[in-house]
Amino acid sequence: MNKNLFGIFIKYPEPGRVKTRLAKDIGNKKAADICRQVVELILKNTMPFNHTYDRIVFYDPAARQKDFAAWLPEEQFVLQQGSDVGARMGNAVREMLDRGAEKVVLTGADIPDLSARIIESAFQELNRADTVIGPARDGGYYLIGMKSPHPEIFRNIPWSTPRVLEDTLMELRRLRLSVTLIERLSDMDTVEDLQHFLKY
Repeated sequence: MNKNLFGIFIKYPEPGRVKTRLAKDIGNKKAADICRQVVELILKNTMPFNHTYDRIVFYDPAARQKDFAAWLPEEQFVLQQGSDVGARMGNAVREMLDRGAEKVVLTGADIPDLSARIIESAFQELNRADTVIGPARDGGYYLIGMKSPHPEIFRNIPWSTPRVLEDTLMELRRLRLSVTLIERLSDMDTVEDLQHFLKY
């Protein structure tokens, strides 16, 4: 088992269930198609070719297990567990640590600029800090990493608001955990984000 584990949250690209903000402008089917393209791009660009880390796909929903296996046959899959995104993230971190990882990094699958270089740099920063965070331009974060479970940092966070990063950093300070911030990226939520993606 690799001592560095990278977990990525992927929701099955079913029209009407993914990228709902984007879908309001371009329609459910096109939004789901874009979601699928972004996932495939990210999985290609974060492929752990040099064995500096292993990757696990945390998938949702449970009913799509066979569809995921057919779509992404080379991946390791673990079902997302938890009543909200914070609980799911905390459970994913614990799952990876329970598998024997010494350092874990977790992201979503809607950040077109995500790359193996960024994942590797996050693992490197964990040599110097308790936690690492990749800030998102909307006030949240696209990446979080740590070396031991800290479920507190996923509780009482106003998810999907511009306060996510700020409140998370406040909790890290309260817990006296050191944190390193890596480069800021954008996720794929709006038409403007889509226009940036289509420049590839």
